[in-house]
Amino acid sequence: MKSKEDGQEGFVMVHQQDLDSAISLVGARRLELRDMAVFMALMAHMNWRSGRVPITAKALAERLQIQLPTCVSSLTRLKKEMLVTRVVDRNTGENYYLLNPYVASVGSPQRRGHLWTQFKATVGSAD
Repeated sequence: MKSKEDGQEGFVMVHQQDLDSAISLVGARRLELRDMAVFMALMAHMNWRSGRVPITAKALAERLQIQLPTCVSSLTRLKKEMLVTRVVDRNTGENYYLLNPYVASVGSPQRRGHLWTQFKATVGSAD
């Protein structure tokens, strides 16, 4: 797993304190180990410019080689713990996930602020 160093690699900032809090949810049995694998796979698909994660649950399950219901259960637990939310763009109808920008984020402080506003607005909304 060596970086290509071709100028096309993207970067995601992981905020250690909040990541540690998320990891502690496994120890508290509020998340399962597989949920963190789903979270990491989402992070791997995060667009490094927009912060969007344009992957479906089905594609995510295929990528992780797990059953779709298992993936959906993990996403549900991650949503409940406010680590992930699903967004439908009102203008384009595009579906994508957002990770909690206090745990993993991209871009400038302004971009992160926008992502947090969008994340908060969609947390708890119906999928």
